[in-house]
Amino acid sequence: MKILPNFIKTFKENIRDWKILILVVVFAPFFVYLMYMYLGSSGVIYNVILLNLDGKGIYANELIDEWTKIKNEDGKSVINILQVSDSESAKKMIRDKNADLFITIPEDFSDSLRNYLNNRKGLPSPILNFGDQTNIKYMMSTSLIDYASFSYIGIKTGIEIPLNVRYESSGNQRKIRDFDLFVPGSLVLSVIMMLFTAGASIVREIEKETINRLSLSKLSSFDFMTALIINQTIIGIIGLLLALLSAFSVGYKTDGSILLILLIGTIACFSIISISIIMTCFIKSMFGLLTIGCFPFFILMFFSDCFMPLPKINLFGISGNQIYLNDILPTATAIKALNKVLNYSSGISDIQFELVLMIISSVIYFMIGIILFKWKYKY
Repeated sequence: MKILPNFIKTFKENIRDWKILILVVVFAPFFVYLMYMYLGSSGVIYNVILLNLDGKGIYANELIDEWTKIKNEDGKSVINILQVSDSESAKKMIRDKNADLFITIPEDFSDSLRNYLNNRKGLPSPILNFGDQTNIKYMMSTSLIDYASFSYIGIKTGIEIPLNVRYESSGNQRKIRDFDLFVPGSLVLSVIMMLFTAGASIVREIEKETINRLSLSKLSSFDFMTALIINQTIIGIIGLLLALLSAFSVGYKTDGSILLILLIGTIACFSIISISIIMTCFIKSMFGLLTIGCFPFFILMFFSDCFMPLPKINLFGISGNQIYLNDILPTATAIKALNKVLNYSSGISDIQFELVLMIISSVIYFMIGIILFKWKYKY
């Protein structure tokens, strides 16, 4: 058994390539702080442009005050209103994505509402909403503004909305911020970065042609791969823990089990090592690893939903669980499992399906990698 000597050798080589190692370890924490800078400190703010043609109307001003009272659970306003006097410049800001919603209050809004309150005839002049329907924040800001407007009109006219809706959160009662939803993806991103260190440990032997010497030595392919898996899993877990500590340092909280997080991370590390073995069968140099290797890296990062959710393409269902196209990537399943554990305090019974799916897909990738590796290098 030559596992320990080869492990030490591989570990030292990773230390010598300290630039790649540091990049792998600090990449995910960097994105944690970056996402916190955008989302974590203040939450989502909706930028609303207002053209108030009824500037002296009392009801128009009261309605605007109601919009400014829309707050999040921290008591902070989520509507940032900028009043303008030109509709064309406001529409240009919408098209340039510099604002989310453009509202025009007609000049007779207060008079028409007063007439309705006094005579119960006619209707208040409609408020015009203008925005880009491809912008998710436009749809959200419109919903908030409309709800506040309906509530205000309902109070003024004494007309009660005939339907009340109650809201209940899924999982635990912990408040989940927009930033919190990015933390599971950031943890998995730290593992995906290991694609380069794991690949470097193999490509290094190929580039220096020492792979032939290893095949002639007493070091078996089992010992070589075992040392590689142990070494890279340690690096992957360190990166994952640093990313998690980075999230904790900016106020992220979770009641999830750390042991479950480590279990998911370990399986994800094994899957990335398996994919890196496949990748290195088509790469012969470190230059190729850092250029061609970026292609599978971006596939894993993008299609694993690390930063943005993708449309789900259904494949089939198993025991009430749906399998989607991107579930062929173990990292996509890892994000689902981590989200359940981190943000909803799920236990192992709640993520059994994800764990099994990750293990099966990882083993498939590993077997493919070993077959290709043995075929190409006769080792």
